[in-house]
Amino acid sequence: MALTNRKELNSLISDVSAGVGYSTVTKIESAVTSTKSAVYFALMLIIALVMLSSPSFAQGSNSLPAIAAQTKPSVVGVGVYNPLSAPRYQLLGTGFVVRSSATKSIIATNHHVVNGKAYEPDKAQISVHVGEGKKARFYTAKLIAQDERADVAIIEIDAVLPALTLSDSDYNAPAGSQIMLSGLPIGSVLGLFKAIHIGYVSAFVPQAIPQKNASQLSIEMIKRLRNPLYVYQLDVTAYPGNSGSPVIETATGKVVAIINSVLVKSTRENVLSDPSGISYAIPVSEIHKLLKQTRQ
Repeated sequence: MALTNRKELNSLISDVSAGVGYSTVTKIESAVTSTKSAVYFALMLIIALVMLSSPSFAQGSNSLPAIAAQTKPSVVGVGVYNPLSAPRYQLLGTGFVVRSSATKSIIATNHHVVNGKAYEPDKAQISVHVGEGKKARFYTAKLIAQDERADVAIIEIDAVLPALTLSDSDYNAPAGSQIMLSGLPIGSVLGLFKAIHIGYVSAFVPQAIPQKNASQLSIEMIKRLRNPLYVYQLDVTAYPGNSGSPVIETATGKVVAIINSVLVKSTRENVLSDPSGISYAIPVSEIHKLLKQTRQ
């Protein structure tokens, strides 16, 4: 076929391109579309995984509400029952179950909670408050091990409660770790209902109160400085009544320490109205030591 002019040539080229190149162009467009879809799907998957792994979206076993719900049944009030005093029951602190059997529960608390002025062995008994509200029950407790220096005591009751999981004896939660503590702040003033507090590990420091000069150092303080007991300094507000509360690392859900004191910013009378926000806790290794004694 002879091409008579340039217009016919251009028309033929257009026809050939349309007939031969259409499927090729369609395949290219389809491949590009598929690639875009794959990239979009991958991006959406990455975003979803990031959202699910963040604290605000994580609703698994390590979410804050889940840890709080799992912790509360193991937390108890610890006090003194004296039928001759008024009131007969005084709530002095908190405790938590560290081991349970078919008939008994082993509870950790502070030494100072079960050895205070209100406890007179000849007249009073260590009493444990279990549950909340109308379901609350009271049990007489037996002191089975204690360490005054570490301020830890182990008591036992004839009731079966779920035990919290302790971290390993040689584990130390690093600074910056988020923690949760559960207890009965301000004792019975708030109605014997357990409260949750959230904070962070600030440091792992020797247990020694700073003094302005050497004349204020006692013999006991000097002994502690020579052979210091290391404790957690926590960025969390604890109150009288929180003594003996479990300190739980939220990342693992395990107990890493037990609250035993707060930093008094001005006077003891202002602890409630003007708290320092700094608390101290004994590492769980001290609880492990006493539990070994109870097995002997």
